Amino acid sequence: MLTDSRGLEITCSDPKALDIYESSLLDLWNYRIKAPKTLKAAFDHDADFPMAHIVRGYIMSMLESVVVRPKMLASVEHARAHLDPAQRRELMHADALAGLATGNITAACASWENILADYPHDLLALKMHHHVNFWTGRNYVIRNTVTGVFDAWDASMPGFSFVLGMMCFGLEECGEYSRAEAFGRRAIDMNGDDLWAIHSVAHVLEMQGRLDEGITLLDRDPAEWADRNPFQGHNWWHLALFALEKGDYDYVLKIYDERVITSNTEFFLDIQNGASLLKRLELQGVNVGGRWDGLTEYAEKQIGDHVLSFTDLHSCLALAANKQHDVVEKYLVSLKSFAATPDNYSASITNSVVIPMCEGLVAFESGDFDAALARLWPLRDQWSAIGGSHAQRDLFTQILIDAAIGAKAYGRAQTLLSQRLTLRPNSVGSWNKYADVLKAAGDTEHAQRAAIAAIAAQNIH
Repeated sequence: MLTDSRGLEITCSDPKALDIYESSLLDLWNYRIKAPKTLKAAFDHDADFPMAHIVRGYIMSMLESVVVRPKMLASVEHARAHLDPAQRRELMHADALAGLATGNITAACASWENILADYPHDLLALKMHHHVNFWTGRNYVIRNTVTGVFDAWDASMPGFSFVLGMMCFGLEECGEYSRAEAFGRRAIDMNGDDLWAIHSVAHVLEMQGRLDEGITLLDRDPAEWADRNPFQGHNWWHLALFALEKGDYDYVLKIYDERVITSNTEFFLDIQNGASLLKRLELQGVNVGGRWDGLTEYAEKQIGDHVLSFTDLHSCLALAANKQHDVVEKYLVSLKSFAATPDNYSASITNSVVIPMCEGLVAFESGDFDAALARLWPLRDQWSAIGGSHAQRDLFTQILIDAAIGAKAYGRAQTLLSQRLTLRPNSVGSWNKYADVLKAAGDTEHAQRAAIAAIAAQNIH
């Protein structure tokens, strides 16, 4: 029986196939475009390699589309047909992939957690759990899973830097910024190619309002990441976010056009990034021109392809923002049908959270601020269920703030702005809105202080 680089037994007939398989995992974890091609070469040496078939299914799952699910299930069946029943770890990976292929990500995560309890060095299980559970918004589960295996790792173990990067993100999402940054910086020092570690440190800097530091971290030559998959666009999204909080909207548009939305506009993450940035710009009074058009073309094609609630919300937002009223109605009908899907995490929150949020976004874009406020206000503490990060979900807080302002619900707007500015004290746009709200509410003295804070925020970065 062969063993991998971390000492785990693996069903494989040829050491060369195993070497190529491990190279493909490094490509995958470093977000290199060539990962699928690298993996394919392993089959030239062992066509029945079970874990290689499972990883092929995992890679397909990252397209987040129901279209690839039949191929994912085929990978499951091929792996199971060539696995020794005694290989529990590999069988549990097959179970996890089967969960992904049917939309049951809760079951998939449970399988990876079971693997890690007995095999804490299974970096593949850890990375997949981290990636997939991100879309459940269960921050403490993300943190607890990596901390649960951390004691079994040290710098001598291949892949330790990836564990450090995951530690950074898990701690950051739970508000432990200082410890998170230390782990993230160490991960980058060990492996400067790890986009996830870089991304995780960017989250720390964003949550602490360290805007110039965030720009320094991310503003690099695009050629440096030219061989990476579309996740690079999400790091460019973070770069734009730092500039947006500073009020440098021309630079945000430049980053949007040149790095965030390029040739991958039908990839789900690009739609999330694009819709999020365009709406944040519009909330600051920026005219984004015809940039919604490309996003709405994709969103219309995506009707019926429901995998991630987070994508559903951004697709609906793009359609509503671009005044595609008939298509929005079709989208909502499709969501209502999808909500009846059994054993599917995204479907389970569609009626209670996703559809009401979509209805609130549609009302907001139509100018019915009272209806938008009525839909979104009761859900403001439930948004974590849609997945994503604090930084990503902040978009919906910003929309809710403007809905409250539009509805002249100044007390609620003050509450929301106070919350946001306590967490993001260097946000120029939020200070300006706070000043306007306080003035509208008759609190002139406090409004003046907020206006001064906006000027100060513009100058301290």
